[in-house]
Amino acid sequence: MTDTIPACYNVSIVNSNQFWKTDKVLKTELPILAFQIAFVVGLSRIFSIIYKPLHQTRLISQIAIFSVPTYAVITSAVLLMTIIVSPVINAIFKPRKRFEQNKLKTIQKLRIDSELRLITCIHNTRQAANMISIIECFNAMRVSPVHVFALYLVELTGRAAALVAAHIGKPNNQPGEQNLTRSQEELESIHNAFDALGEAYDAIRVETLNVVSAYATIHEDIYHSADEKRTSLILLPFHKQLTLEGTLEVTNVVYKDINQNVMQGAPCSVGIFVDRDFGLVPKMNLHVRMVFVGGPDDREALAIAWRMVGRSGTELSVVRILLLGEAAEVDASVHDETQEILSVVIDTDKQKELDDEYINTFRLTAVNNNDLISYSEIDVHNGEDIPVVLNQIEKFGCDLYIVGQGNCRNSKVFTDLLEWCECLELGVIGDILVSNNFGSRSSVLVVQQYGYGGMLFGNNLNHKATNKGMFESVV
Repeated sequence: MTDTIPACYNVSIVNSNQFWKTDKVLKTELPILAFQIAFVVGLSRIFSIIYKPLHQTRLISQIAIFSVPTYAVITSAVLLMTIIVSPVINAIFKPRKRFEQNKLKTIQKLRIDSELRLITCIHNTRQAANMISIIECFNAMRVSPVHVFALYLVELTGRAAALVAAHIGKPNNQPGEQNLTRSQEELESIHNAFDALGEAYDAIRVETLNVVSAYATIHEDIYHSADEKRTSLILLPFHKQLTLEGTLEVTNVVYKDINQNVMQGAPCSVGIFVDRDFGLVPKMNLHVRMVFVGGPDDREALAIAWRMVGRSGTELSVVRILLLGEAAEVDASVHDETQEILSVVIDTDKQKELDDEYINTFRLTAVNNNDLISYSEIDVHNGEDIPVVLNQIEKFGCDLYIVGQGNCRNSKVFTDLLEWCECLELGVIGDILVSNNFGSRSSVLVVQQYGYGGMLFGNNLNHKATNKGMFESVV
C-alpha cells in the first residue's frame, strides 16, 4: 500500500515571516535608503534574504506536507532561484568598482604633514628584512609618521576558507599540524622583525597580518586589506632574488603572477622592490637616483623619492629624460580602438603639462633649498638611445633607483621597447635596470600610481613579449 501526501498544507508556514522574511527586507532596505547607500547593494542583500530561506533544512522538512504538485512547484522554484540569483548579484554588485570611485590614494596627493599608510607583502623572512630596509628610507617623523601593515602571504591548500587575521602571538605546537606550525613560526619571526622596526623608530607603527588564501585570488585579499586600512601604497617583493654570483634568479614564478594581479586593480599606488643587498647599505649615507621620463607613474616615483630625501644623510639625483624627434612620436595603438588619435594627442599634451608643473615645483621647492638634491636633463632622440643613456647614468653609481612603471606615456618608442621586456610589470626602464645583462648592483623600486597606471596595466599584460631574450642585444 502506497502512502499518500495530504492535499492540504500548513498555510501559516507560507504566510509566516520565517518564509517570506518581509520584515527583514524592510529592515534592510529602509536603512539603506536613509543612509543613501548604493541601491544595488540593497538589492543584492534583498535577493540574498529571499534566497536563503529556501535552502534551510528546517523549512524543507516543514513543507513535506505539501501535495505532490505543490512540492514540485516549490522544488522548481528553488532550482530557478539557484540558477538566477547568483548571476544577478554578480551582474549588479561589483565591489571592485568601489575602489575606483574612492579618492585617489597616492603619495603625490598625500600632504607632507600627514600619516603615510602602506602595506608590504611578504612571502618569507628574507623578504621581510628587505622590505624593512626600504621602509626605513621613508623619512618617518612625528609630523609625518608611517603606519606599516605587514601582510604575510601563505598559500591556501584544500577547501578551507581564506583568512586574513592579525598576529596574536605564537600558539602552542600541536601534533599533526607541522605545515601550519612552520607557517606560524615564520610569521612569528616576521612579526618580531617588524616589531623591532617599530621599537627602533618612534614615528613608525607596525601591524602584522596573516593572509591565508589561494594564490590565484590572494590579490583580492590584498585589495580589501588596502581599502580597509586606507593605505596610499602597496609594496610588493620582486619574484627574483639576488644569488651569491650577483645575479637575480627566480624564486617562485607565482610571485610574479601575484604582483601583476595586484597592479591591475589595486585601490592605491603600488611599488615593486627589487633588492640587491639594500639592507647592507648604510642609511646615513644613502644615494637615491630617480629617472624621470614622464607620466603619472614617474610623478608618483618622484613623490616617493622627494619624501625619502628629507631623511638625514640621503642624497637624491633626479635625471629627466627628454623625448625629442622620433622618440616624441605619439602612439595611439595602446589605447582603445574607439579612441581617436586627436584625444590621445590631447592627453599626451596634458600629461606633459602636468610633468612640467610637478618638475618645476620640485626644482623650486627642493633643489634650490637642499645641497643634497641635484637635477639634470638628457635628450633622447630614438629608442636606441634609452639603454645608452641608462648605461651613462649607471657609471655614476647609486644605492637605489626609483622609476615609474611607465603607463600613459603614449610614446611609440616605449611601446616598441616593451616588446622586448622580460618583466612587463617593471616597465621599460625598470626592466633594463633589473636585467642581469645591464650589470647594475643597485636596488630598484618601480612605482605605479593609482588612478592612471592601475586602470590601464591590464592592457600591457595582454601585450606579451614575443622574444624576451632578444632585448639583451641592445643592453
